[in-house]
Formats: sequence, C-alpha cells, structure tokens
Amino acid sequence: MIIDTHAHLYYENLLTDIEGILERAFKSGVERIIVPAVDLKTSEIIMGLADKFEMIYAAVGFHPCDIKEKNIGDIKFLEDFIKHEKTVAIGEIGLDYFWDKSYNELQKDFFRAQVELAANSGLPIIIHTRDSIKDAIEILKLTNMANLSGQFHCFSGDEEDLEKVLAFKNFYISYCGNVTYKKFSAINVVEKTPAEKLLAETDSPFLTPEPFRGKNNEPSRVIYSIRKISEIKKMDFDILKERLFENTKTLFKKIN
Repeated sequence: MIIDTHAHLYYENLLTDIEGILERAFKSGVERIIVPAVDLKTSEIIMGLADKFEMIYAAVGFHPCDIKEKNIGDIKFLEDFIKHEKTVAIGEIGLDYFWDKSYNELQKDFFRAQVELAANSGLPIIIHTRDSIKDAIEILKLTNMANLSGQFHCFSGDEEDLEKVLAFKNFYISYCGNVTYKKFSAINVVEKTPAEKLLAETDSPFLTPEPFRGKNNEPSRVIYSIRKISEIKKMDFDILKERLFENTKTLFKKIN
C-alpha cells in the first residue's frame, strides 16, 4: 500500500474531478492520502473530504504564506478540527522566506504556536521550509522534542541540514516530483537520507514528476517519485515502497 502524505486536493480544478483523481490513485496503488490545509477555510473543506471519502485523511493548520493578514489567536479554532478522528497532523505549517521577508517574525510566531499545539495534542507536524530550513530547525531545537514528531515535506536542505533533522528522533523527510527533473541538484542529499526516515508525497497539484511535467500533479503519480528515489538509493522499488508505508504508519498513527 502507498500513502501520499501531501496532496492539496481542495483546489477547485481538482475538486471538480475528485472522484476520478481518487480512482486513478487507487488503481496506481495509493490507498490513503493526507490532505494538508493552509488556513481555516481549507481546513473546513478538507474535513468535508475526509468525511466523504474513506481514503482521505486531514492535516489542519496555517501555512506561512497565508498568515500575513491573520490573527495568531485564530490558531485556537484548530482545536475543534484536531478532535476529528481523521485529523492525523498539524500542517502545513512552517516558514517561507522566498516570496516576502517582511513578516518573517510573524511566521516564526505562528510556527512556534502551532508546534506547541501539536506537542500538546500528540499529533505530528508537517513542515514547509522554503529558503528557511535553518531557522525552522533552530526553533524546533528550542522545543520540547520529547512530545514532538513530524515530517519535513519537500525537503530542500543541504547535507548539514539533513544531519540535523536526522538527529531529531521522531522526524521524517519526503521528496517531491522534482527529484525526477534533469536539473535536480540534491541527489547526494537523497542518497544520504536513510530509507527508514523517508515518506512518499506528491505535493499535488504542484511539482509534477516526469513524464507529466507541465500538467497538474495528482496522487497517482507518486509512484514516479518513489521509483526515482529507489534508483538514486539503489534500492528495490517494492522494498522501498514497503518501507515508506511502514514509516508513514509509524508517524501518522491515526491512519488505518
């Protein structure tokens, strides 16, 4: 069984074909999909999807690119969502310094508050770190890691960053479809990522793998990233696929 740990299926152009997307995913071997939110509105949409479709699970939270006009007090509204039986994580949360650096401190405040919510609830976190991984690592190092677990999604750090993340006992790493691109420059980092610390993801509808680049990504295409990672790591595809499944079940304990 394959679990896509990161697919944003709430976009309108995906919702209009949601049943087709899920059918294609199932036919490709994907039996569970985690859909992460970026704010309260998307959290509500995702909860509805999780209620309607057996294979969909939810992650709720505030994405760093979606908090500039938000009040940090709004985080309290996540508390109702995390009680749902199919909410498996707090996410997508983190830091993003790529688009706008004018509110970096607010991003850090939101990140810290949601990390604390996760630690108190026992749920793992799904972390976004674009041009910001070093700050995210430092914030986590100042947290009570004993009660924290999570996923560095679409990992873009260097070997030094990888080493620091691997030192966090209950944290995992995932790579997206960009591992299949000719100009992907972090093959050495993928090579050094232990299989027992890897998860599978698409980041749908973004980062579509070859040979579908230029089209919307969807969970059925996660197998192309897994196959490429198996080539990079010189691992049998089926063995890696099984390892990814076991890792995912270990981290996201509420998935059945």
